[in-house]
Amino acid sequence: MIRRINRPVSWLFVGLAAINLVACNEDDKKELLPPEEIKLNDNYTTTRSTVLTIKPEVTGYEAAAYKWSLTQTPEGAVDSLISEELELEFITIQPGTYALNLEVTQAGEKEDFAIDVLVEQEAEAFSPYLAEVLDYLPGVGQFVNKLPSYEEGDTQASMIAKTSDLLAGEDASMITLGGFGGYVTFRFDHTVANLPGKRDFRVKGNAFGAAANPQPDAPFGGSCEPGVIMVAYDKNQNGEADPEEWYEIAGSAHHSVSSEAWYCLGKAAGNDLDIIPGYEVTYFRPTEEPDQATEEYIRWEDNQGNSGFKVKNAFHRQSYFPAWIGGDSYTLKGTRLPENGIDESGQGNYFVLYGFGFGYADNYPNAHDNSAIDIAWAVDAEGNPVHLPGVDFVRVHCGVNQENGWLGECSTEIAGAEDLHLLGEVIDSEK
Repeated sequence: MIRRINRPVSWLFVGLAAINLVACNEDDKKELLPPEEIKLNDNYTTTRSTVLTIKPEVTGYEAAAYKWSLTQTPEGAVDSLISEELELEFITIQPGTYALNLEVTQAGEKEDFAIDVLVEQEAEAFSPYLAEVLDYLPGVGQFVNKLPSYEEGDTQASMIAKTSDLLAGEDASMITLGGFGGYVTFRFDHTVANLPGKRDFRVKGNAFGAAANPQPDAPFGGSCEPGVIMVAYDKNQNGEADPEEWYEIAGSAHHSVSSEAWYCLGKAAGNDLDIIPGYEVTYFRPTEEPDQATEEYIRWEDNQGNSGFKVKNAFHRQSYFPAWIGGDSYTLKGTRLPENGIDESGQGNYFVLYGFGFGYADNYPNAHDNSAIDIAWAVDAEGNPVHLPGVDFVRVHCGVNQENGWLGECSTEIAGAEDLHLLGEVIDSEK
Protein backbone atom coordinates (compact mmCIF):
# COMPACT_ATOMS: atom_id res chain seq x y z
CA MET A 1 0.00 0.00 0.00
CA ILE A 2 1.24 3.52 -0.83
CA ARG A 3 0.71 6.31 1.67
CA ARG A 4 0.58 9.92 0.54
CA ILE A 5 0.43 13.36 2.13
CA ASN A 6 -1.46 15.86 0.00
CA ARG A 7 -1.53 19.20 1.74
CA PRO A 8 -4.59 21.42 0.94
CA VAL A 9 -2.41 24.47 0.35
CA SER A 10 -0.44 22.58 -2.31
CA TRP A 11 -3.57 21.43 -4.10
CA LEU A 12 -4.97 24.97 -3.97
CA PHE A 13 -1.79 26.22 -5.63
CA VAL A 14 -2.04 23.63 -8.37
CA GLY A 15 -5.75 24.35 -8.89
CA LEU A 16 -5.22 28.07 -9.33
CA ALA A 17 -2.35 27.39 -11.69
CA ALA A 18 -4.60 25.18 -13.80
CA ILE A 19 -7.24 27.91 -14.11
CA ASN A 20 -4.66 30.28 -15.48
CA LEU A 21 -2.79 27.70 -17.53
CA VAL A 22 -3.57 29.44 -20.81
CA ALA A 23 -1.73 32.53 -19.54
CA CYS A 24 1.43 30.61 -18.67
CA ASN A 25 4.36 30.10 -20.98
CA GLU A 26 6.62 27.04 -20.95
CA ASP A 27 9.05 28.61 -18.43
CA ASP A 28 6.19 29.29 -16.03
CA LYS A 29 5.11 25.64 -16.26
CA LYS A 30 8.57 24.46 -15.25
CA GLU A 31 8.33 26.54 -12.09
CA LEU A 32 5.07 24.93 -10.93
CA LEU A 33 5.73 22.77 -7.87
CA PRO A 34 4.23 19.28 -7.57
CA PRO A 35 2.08 18.53 -4.50
CA GLU A 36 4.03 17.56 -1.38
CA GLU A 37 3.97 13.82 -1.05
CA ILE A 38 5.49 10.96 0.93
CA LYS A 39 5.45 7.35 -0.22
CA LEU A 40 6.04 4.69 2.43
CA ASN A 41 5.13 1.02 2.60
CA ASP A 42 2.84 -0.25 5.34
CA ASN A 43 4.91 -3.36 6.10
CA TYR A 44 8.54 -4.44 6.05
CA THR A 45 10.29 -7.72 6.83
CA THR A 46 13.85 -8.20 8.02
CA THR A 47 16.05 -10.60 9.98
CA ARG A 48 17.27 -9.97 13.50
CA SER A 49 20.78 -8.51 13.90
CA THR A 50 20.42 -7.14 10.37
CA VAL A 51 19.99 -3.46 9.50
CA LEU A 52 16.75 -2.61 7.67
CA THR A 53 17.02 0.72 5.85
CA ILE A 54 13.67 2.50 5.43
CA LYS A 55 13.86 5.49 3.12
CA PRO A 56 10.53 7.15 2.27
CA GLU A 57 10.17 8.68 -1.18
CA VAL A 58 9.64 12.40 -0.63
CA THR A 59 8.42 15.08 -3.01
CA GLY A 60 8.56 18.64 -1.76
CA TYR A 61 9.00 19.11 1.99
CA GLU A 62 11.97 21.41 1.68
CA ALA A 63 11.93 22.35 5.38
CA ALA A 64 10.25 19.39 7.04
CA ALA A 65 11.24 17.85 10.38
CA TYR A 66 11.08 14.08 10.85
CA LYS A 67 10.69 11.92 13.95
CA TRP A 68 10.68 8.13 13.98
CA SER A 69 9.23 6.52 17.10
CA LEU A 70 8.95 2.92 18.23
CA THR A 71 5.38 2.42 19.46
CA GLN A 72 5.03 -1.35 19.87
CA THR A 73 7.42 -4.26 20.46
CA PRO A 74 6.75 -7.99 20.93
CA GLU A 75 6.75 -7.26 24.67
CA GLY A 76 4.11 -4.50 24.51
CA ALA A 77 3.49 -0.82 23.86
CA VAL A 78 6.31 1.72 24.12
CA ASP A 79 6.89 5.34 23.21
CA SER A 80 10.51 5.78 22.23
CA LEU A 81 12.04 8.32 19.84
CA ILE A 82 14.64 6.46 17.78
CA SER A 83 15.64 8.87 15.00
CA GLU A 84 15.16 12.40 13.72
CA GLU A 85 16.40 11.70 10.21
CA LEU A 86 14.24 10.95 7.18
CA GLU A 87 16.10 7.68 6.48
CA LEU A 88 15.77 5.13 9.28
CA GLU A 89 18.26 2.32 9.91
CA PHE A 90 16.40 -0.16 12.09
CA ILE A 91 17.96 -3.14 13.85
CA THR A 92 16.93 -5.34 16.75
CA ILE A 93 17.73 -8.79 18.11
CA GLN A 94 14.31 -10.00 19.28
CA PRO A 95 12.09 -11.60 16.60
CA GLY A 96 8.48 -10.42 16.38
CA THR A 97 6.42 -7.50 15.10
CA TYR A 98 7.43 -3.92 15.78
CA ALA A 99 5.21 -0.87 15.17
CA LEU A 100 6.90 2.36 14.10
CA ASN A 101 5.55 5.83 13.48
CA LEU A 102 6.99 8.55 11.26
CA GLU A 103 5.92 12.06 12.24
CA VAL A 104 6.44 14.74 9.58
CA THR A 105 6.16 18.40 10.55
CA GLN A 106 6.24 21.38 8.22
CA ALA A 107 4.91 24.91 8.64
CA GLY A 108 3.19 23.94 11.86
CA GLU A 109 1.32 21.02 10.32
CA LYS A 110 1.89 17.40 11.34
CA GLU A 111 1.20 14.11 9.62
CA ASP A 112 1.78 10.61 11.00
CA PHE A 113 2.60 7.41 9.14
CA ALA A 114 2.36 4.06 10.93
CA ILE A 115 4.23 1.00 9.67
CA ASP A 116 4.87 -2.53 10.92
CA VAL A 117 8.21 -4.34 10.77
CA LEU A 118 8.29 -8.12 11.05
CA VAL A 119 11.62 -9.30 12.44
CA GLU A 120 12.33 -12.95 11.71
CA GLN A 121 14.82 -15.41 13.14
CA GLU A 122 17.77 -15.99 10.81
CA ALA A 123 17.65 -19.24 8.78
CA GLU A 124 21.14 -20.25 9.92
CA ALA A 125 22.00 -19.17 13.44
CA PHE A 126 24.43 -16.27 13.75
CA SER A 127 27.49 -16.85 15.90
CA PRO A 128 27.89 -14.49 18.86
CA TYR A 129 31.67 -14.80 18.47
CA LEU A 130 34.31 -13.28 16.25
CA ALA A 131 34.00 -14.93 12.82
CA GLU A 132 37.20 -14.13 10.92
CA VAL A 133 40.42 -12.14 11.21
CA LEU A 134 40.98 -9.91 8.19
CA ASP A 135 44.33 -8.32 9.02
CA TYR A 136 47.06 -8.63 11.63
CA LEU A 137 50.41 -6.98 12.27
CA PRO A 138 51.91 -6.68 15.76
CA GLY A 139 54.23 -4.04 17.11
CA VAL A 140 57.59 -5.17 18.48
CA GLY A 141 57.12 -7.28 21.60
CA GLN A 142 58.19 -10.22 23.72
CA PHE A 143 55.36 -12.50 22.51
CA VAL A 144 55.76 -11.67 18.83
CA ASN A 145 56.56 -14.72 16.66
CA LYS A 146 55.06 -16.86 19.47
CA LEU A 147 51.39 -15.76 19.70
CA PRO A 148 50.73 -16.82 16.97
CA SER A 149 53.78 -18.95 16.28
CA TYR A 150 55.90 -18.04 13.27
CA GLU A 151 57.35 -20.85 11.16
CA GLU A 152 59.94 -20.48 8.42
CA GLY A 153 58.24 -19.48 5.20
CA ASP A 154 55.19 -17.87 6.81
CA THR A 155 53.87 -14.80 5.00
CA GLN A 156 51.54 -11.99 6.00
CA ALA A 157 48.65 -14.02 4.59
CA SER A 158 49.55 -17.19 6.49
CA MET A 159 50.03 -15.29 9.75
CA ILE A 160 46.60 -13.69 9.32
CA ALA A 161 45.15 -17.17 8.76
CA LYS A 162 46.86 -18.47 11.91
CA THR A 163 45.53 -15.52 13.87
CA SER A 164 42.03 -16.20 12.58
CA ASP A 165 42.25 -19.86 13.60
CA LEU A 166 43.19 -18.79 17.13
CA LEU A 167 40.61 -16.05 17.61
CA ALA A 168 37.48 -17.23 15.76
CA GLY A 169 34.68 -18.99 17.58
CA GLU A 170 33.78 -19.73 21.16
CA ASP A 171 37.02 -21.49 22.14
CA ALA A 172 39.36 -18.67 21.15
CA SER A 173 43.02 -18.68 22.15
CA MET A 174 45.23 -15.65 22.71
CA ILE A 175 47.34 -13.59 20.33
CA THR A 176 49.58 -10.60 21.01
CA LEU A 177 49.45 -7.17 19.41
CA GLY A 178 52.96 -6.43 20.62
CA GLY A 179 53.92 -2.84 21.43
CA PHE A 180 52.27 0.39 20.39
CA GLY A 181 50.32 0.31 17.14
CA GLY A 182 50.23 -3.46 16.69
CA TYR A 183 46.75 -4.30 15.43
CA VAL A 184 44.20 -6.91 14.51
CA THR A 185 41.10 -6.42 12.34
CA PHE A 186 38.20 -8.85 12.42
CA ARG A 187 34.54 -9.25 11.54
CA PHE A 188 31.39 -10.85 12.90
CA ASP A 189 29.04 -12.91 10.71
CA HIS A 190 26.25 -10.40 11.39
CA THR A 191 25.80 -6.80 12.45
CA VAL A 192 26.27 -6.32 16.20
CA ALA A 193 23.29 -4.15 17.13
CA ASN A 194 23.76 -0.78 18.84
CA LEU A 195 20.97 -1.04 21.40
CA PRO A 196 20.13 2.17 23.31
CA GLY A 197 21.53 2.35 26.83
CA LYS A 198 23.31 -1.02 26.62
CA ARG A 199 26.86 -2.20 26.06
CA ASP A 200 26.98 -4.18 22.86
CA PHE A 201 30.16 -6.25 22.51
CA ARG A 202 33.34 -7.26 24.27
CA VAL A 203 36.89 -7.73 23.01
CA LYS A 204 38.45 -10.29 25.34
CA GLY A 205 41.99 -10.00 26.69
CA ASN A 206 44.00 -11.26 29.66
CA ALA A 207 43.89 -8.29 32.04
CA PHE A 208 43.98 -9.03 35.77
CA GLY A 209 44.41 -7.18 39.05
CA ALA A 210 47.56 -6.85 41.14
CA ALA A 211 47.88 -9.37 43.95
CA ALA A 212 49.69 -7.17 46.47
CA ASN A 213 49.95 -3.55 45.42
CA PRO A 214 52.01 -1.74 48.06
CA GLN A 215 50.14 1.47 47.25
CA PRO A 216 47.38 1.80 49.89
CA ASP A 217 43.81 2.23 48.59
CA ALA A 218 45.06 1.97 45.03
CA PRO A 219 42.50 1.94 42.19
CA PHE A 220 42.16 -1.12 40.00
CA GLY A 221 45.39 -2.10 38.34
CA GLY A 222 47.70 -5.02 37.71
CA SER A 223 48.23 -6.20 34.16
CA CYS A 224 46.07 -3.77 32.16
CA GLU A 225 47.44 -3.29 28.64
CA PRO A 226 44.75 -1.24 26.89
CA GLY A 227 44.00 -1.53 23.22
CA VAL A 228 42.21 1.27 21.36
CA ILE A 229 39.10 0.01 19.55
CA MET A 230 37.77 1.14 16.18
CA VAL A 231 34.49 0.00 14.64
CA ALA A 232 32.93 0.01 11.18
CA TYR A 233 29.37 -0.49 9.96
CA ASP A 234 29.16 -1.85 6.42
CA LYS A 235 26.73 0.84 5.26
CA ASN A 236 27.20 0.21 1.56
CA GLN A 237 26.90 -3.56 2.08
CA ASN A 238 29.96 -4.39 -0.03
CA GLY A 239 31.32 -6.81 2.57
CA GLU A 240 34.38 -4.67 3.26
CA ALA A 241 35.41 -2.19 5.93
CA ASP A 242 35.98 0.86 3.75
CA PRO A 243 38.29 3.62 5.05
CA GLU A 244 35.46 6.14 5.44
CA GLU A 245 33.40 3.71 7.54
CA TRP A 246 35.82 3.51 10.50
CA TYR A 247 35.16 5.31 13.79
CA GLU A 248 37.02 5.20 17.11
CA ILE A 249 35.49 4.16 20.41
CA ALA A 250 36.11 7.06 22.79
CA GLY A 251 37.05 5.50 26.10
CA SER A 252 37.49 7.31 29.40
CA ALA A 253 40.92 8.79 28.58
CA HIS A 254 39.53 10.24 25.36
CA HIS A 255 37.22 12.41 27.45
CA SER A 256 39.39 13.39 30.43
CA VAL A 257 42.73 11.87 31.30
CA SER A 258 42.76 13.70 34.63
CA SER A 259 39.58 11.89 35.69
CA GLU A 260 41.32 8.50 35.65
CA ALA A 261 41.44 7.12 39.19
CA TRP A 262 45.23 6.67 39.01
CA TYR A 263 46.01 10.02 37.34
CA CYS A 264 47.70 11.55 40.39
CA LEU A 265 49.80 8.42 40.87
CA GLY A 266 50.95 8.60 37.25
CA LYS A 267 51.73 12.29 37.54
CA ALA A 268 53.80 11.74 40.67
CA ALA A 269 55.68 8.94 38.89
CA GLY A 270 56.55 11.25 35.99
CA ASN A 271 54.52 9.31 33.39
CA ASP A 272 53.69 10.87 30.05
CA LEU A 273 49.95 11.39 30.52
CA ASP A 274 49.05 12.95 27.18
CA ILE A 275 46.66 11.30 24.76
CA ILE A 276 47.90 11.78 21.19
CA PRO A 277 45.71 11.14 18.11
CA GLY A 278 47.63 10.35 14.94
CA TYR A 279 50.64 9.04 16.85
CA GLU A 280 53.18 7.07 14.79
CA VAL A 281 56.03 4.77 15.77
CA THR A 282 58.67 3.36 13.43
CA TYR A 283 60.44 0.17 14.52
CA PHE A 284 63.89 -0.65 13.09
CA ARG A 285 65.01 -4.20 12.48
CA PRO A 286 68.02 -5.04 14.71
CA THR A 287 71.29 -5.55 12.89
CA GLU A 288 71.95 -8.61 15.03
CA GLU A 289 69.77 -10.82 17.20
CA PRO A 290 71.08 -11.12 20.81
CA ASP A 291 70.49 -14.41 22.60
CA GLN A 292 70.33 -12.79 26.03
CA ALA A 293 68.59 -9.89 27.75
CA THR A 294 69.59 -6.42 26.58
CA GLU A 295 68.37 -2.89 27.29
CA GLU A 296 69.10 -1.51 23.81
CA TYR A 297 67.49 -4.07 21.56
CA ILE A 298 65.14 -2.66 18.91
CA ARG A 299 65.29 1.04 18.17
CA TRP A 300 62.13 3.07 17.66
CA GLU A 301 61.28 6.63 16.69
CA ASP A 302 57.94 8.42 16.90
CA ASN A 303 56.49 11.40 15.06
CA GLN A 304 56.76 13.57 18.17
CA GLY A 305 60.57 13.73 18.05
CA ASN A 306 61.12 10.95 20.59
CA SER A 307 63.16 7.77 20.24
CA GLY A 308 64.31 4.86 22.34
CA PHE A 309 64.80 1.11 22.49
CA LYS A 310 62.56 -1.85 23.11
CA VAL A 311 64.10 -4.09 25.73
CA LYS A 312 64.77 -7.79 25.34
CA ASN A 313 64.16 -9.63 28.62
CA ALA A 314 65.51 -12.89 29.98
CA PHE A 315 62.22 -14.76 29.68
CA HIS A 316 61.71 -14.58 25.92
CA ARG A 317 64.77 -15.16 23.73
CA GLN A 318 63.19 -15.27 20.24
CA SER A 319 63.19 -12.26 17.93
CA TYR A 320 60.69 -9.57 18.93
CA PHE A 321 60.59 -8.16 15.37
CA PRO A 322 57.86 -9.75 13.18
CA ALA A 323 59.85 -12.29 11.17
CA TRP A 324 57.46 -12.42 8.20
CA ILE A 325 57.70 -8.78 7.15
CA GLY A 326 60.40 -7.45 4.85
CA GLY A 327 62.44 -4.28 4.98
CA ASP A 328 64.59 -2.67 7.64
CA SER A 329 61.72 -0.90 9.39
CA TYR A 330 57.95 -0.53 9.54
CA THR A 331 55.61 2.13 10.90
CA LEU A 332 52.42 1.77 12.92
CA LYS A 333 49.98 4.52 13.83
CA GLY A 334 46.88 5.32 15.87
CA THR A 335 45.73 7.09 19.01
CA ARG A 336 48.29 6.88 21.80
CA LEU A 337 47.03 6.58 25.37
CA PRO A 338 48.76 7.88 28.53
CA GLU A 339 51.41 5.72 30.17
CA ASN A 340 49.59 3.64 32.79
CA GLY A 341 52.50 1.59 34.20
CA ILE A 342 53.97 2.61 37.57
CA ASP A 343 56.81 1.08 39.60
CA GLU A 344 55.02 0.93 42.95
CA SER A 345 58.01 -0.70 44.68
CA GLY A 346 60.35 2.15 43.84
CA GLN A 347 63.01 -0.51 43.25
CA GLY A 348 62.03 -1.81 39.84
CA ASN A 349 60.53 -5.08 41.04
CA TYR A 350 56.77 -4.41 41.31
CA PHE A 351 55.12 -2.69 38.37
CA VAL A 352 51.39 -2.02 38.28
CA LEU A 353 49.65 -1.26 35.01
CA TYR A 354 46.50 0.62 35.99
CA GLY A 355 43.12 0.21 34.31
CA PHE A 356 41.41 3.02 32.45
CA GLY A 357 37.81 3.72 33.42
CA PHE A 358 36.11 2.22 30.36
CA GLY A 359 36.22 1.81 26.62
CA TYR A 360 39.34 -0.25 25.82
CA ALA A 361 40.36 -3.86 25.15
CA ASP A 362 42.54 -5.89 27.58
CA ASN A 363 41.91 -3.22 30.20
CA TYR A 364 39.64 -5.02 32.69
CA PRO A 365 39.08 -8.76 33.31
CA ASN A 366 36.70 -10.27 30.79
CA ALA A 367 34.06 -10.97 33.44
CA HIS A 368 33.99 -7.31 34.52
CA ASP A 369 31.33 -4.98 33.10
CA ASN A 370 34.04 -2.44 32.26
CA SER A 371 35.44 -4.78 29.62
CA ALA A 372 32.22 -4.32 27.59
CA ILE A 373 31.85 -1.69 24.87
CA ASP A 374 28.92 0.53 23.90
CA ILE A 375 28.85 1.32 20.17
CA ALA A 376 27.29 4.67 21.13
CA TRP A 377 30.77 5.75 22.29
CA ALA A 378 31.98 5.92 18.67
CA VAL A 379 33.38 9.28 17.48
CA ASP A 380 34.70 10.62 14.18
CA ALA A 381 38.21 11.91 13.50
CA GLU A 382 37.36 15.27 15.10
CA GLY A 383 36.00 13.61 18.24
CA ASN A 384 32.33 14.24 17.40
CA PRO A 385 29.83 11.54 18.40
CA VAL A 386 28.41 9.50 15.53
CA HIS A 387 25.38 7.24 15.46
CA LEU A 388 25.85 3.76 14.04
CA PRO A 389 22.98 1.25 13.92
CA GLY A 390 25.53 -1.48 14.62
CA VAL A 391 28.98 -2.68 13.62
CA ASP A 392 30.27 -5.42 11.34
CA PHE A 393 34.03 -4.92 11.72
CA VAL A 394 36.32 -4.18 14.68
CA ARG A 395 39.97 -3.12 14.77
CA VAL A 396 42.11 -3.03 17.91
CA HIS A 397 45.60 -1.56 18.27
CA CYS A 398 47.90 -1.45 21.27
CA GLY A 399 47.44 2.03 22.70
CA VAL A 400 50.41 2.51 25.04
CA ASN A 401 54.10 2.98 24.21
CA GLN A 402 55.85 2.15 27.47
CA GLU A 403 58.43 -0.22 28.95
CA ASN A 404 57.73 -1.57 32.44
CA GLY A 405 60.97 -2.94 33.84
CA TRP A 406 61.21 -6.70 33.94
CA LEU A 407 57.58 -6.97 32.74
CA GLY A 408 58.67 -5.59 29.38
CA GLU A 409 56.62 -3.50 26.99
CA CYS A 410 52.94 -2.78 27.38
CA SER A 411 51.45 -5.16 24.81
CA THR A 412 47.73 -5.66 24.27
CA GLU A 413 46.68 -9.31 24.10
CA ILE A 414 43.44 -10.40 22.43
CA ALA A 415 41.54 -13.62 23.17
CA GLY A 416 38.43 -13.34 21.01
CA ALA A 417 35.36 -11.11 20.81
CA GLU A 418 31.65 -11.58 21.42
CA ASP A 419 28.25 -10.03 20.74
CA LEU A 420 26.74 -9.49 24.19
CA HIS A 421 23.18 -9.34 22.87
CA LEU A 422 23.29 -12.74 21.18
CA LEU A 423 24.76 -14.16 24.38
CA GLY A 424 21.89 -12.68 26.40
CA GLU A 425 24.29 -10.62 28.53
CA VAL A 426 22.68 -7.32 29.56
CA ILE A 427 25.02 -4.56 30.75
CA ASP A 428 23.84 -0.99 31.17
CA SER A 429 26.13 1.57 29.57
CA GLU A 430 26.43 3.99 32.49
CA LYS A 431 30.06 5.05 32.72
